[in-house]
Amino acid sequence: MHLHNLVVAVGVLASVPISHAVSGKSFTGWDCCKPACAWQANLKGVQGAAKVCDINNNPLASSNGLKAPSGCTTGGTGFLCDSYVPVPVSDKLSYGFATVGDAANCCKCYQLTWTSGAARGKQMVVQALNSFPPGADVKAADLVILTPGGGSGGNDAGCRNQYGKNWGDSGGGVKTGTECASLPQNLQGGCYWRYNWAGGTVNTWGIDYKQVDCPTRLTSISGCAA
Repeated sequence: MHLHNLVVAVGVLASVPISHAVSGKSFTGWDCCKPACAWQANLKGVQGAAKVCDINNNPLASSNGLKAPSGCTTGGTGFLCDSYVPVPVSDKLSYGFATVGDAANCCKCYQLTWTSGAARGKQMVVQALNSFPPGADVKAADLVILTPGGGSGGNDAGCRNQYGKNWGDSGGGVKTGTECASLPQNLQGGCYWRYNWAGGTVNTWGIDYKQVDCPTRLTSISGCAA
């Protein structure tokens, strides 16, 4: 399934800036693991919890999602839902989900603008569903956009447990759009997003971003808000 099949009819970005801009770099990642914002300990000041899916991408009831051990662990039953793939809404705007700083950012939303790379000038609104683990290679101001085929990072067991394999390098994932065809069909559109909409790997491109009110388009998927 290619990118154009994922385009949805959404109007002009309706987000209200509520903090100053931060500069960093964008990266991609998809480790198939239960998101950090689906753990009760990370949900201070958060309404709801990030949705968790079973191995077949069926959403778990909220209480079951909170209790489910991560699919990154042996016998784990909680996985990253395939509904968290990035989606373009116009040539200049996409929606999606991301790993942002620490757990204090859980379920907050951010509007980012690329300042370098093939997507320079394009924007994306993302909701934070994950936080950086201790010792992560990325810096505190960077954002990792949840992107199938975008690299598994340090959690290479999650996608192997759910789909039987990982795709591409652990850091950066697949290197070309052609390689997106190796992903399961339900994840291919999110992989093609990098190359068809963003125009490349997305990794290390400069971004400016600021916190914004979360659009319903994202909270209706995640089940949480902050």
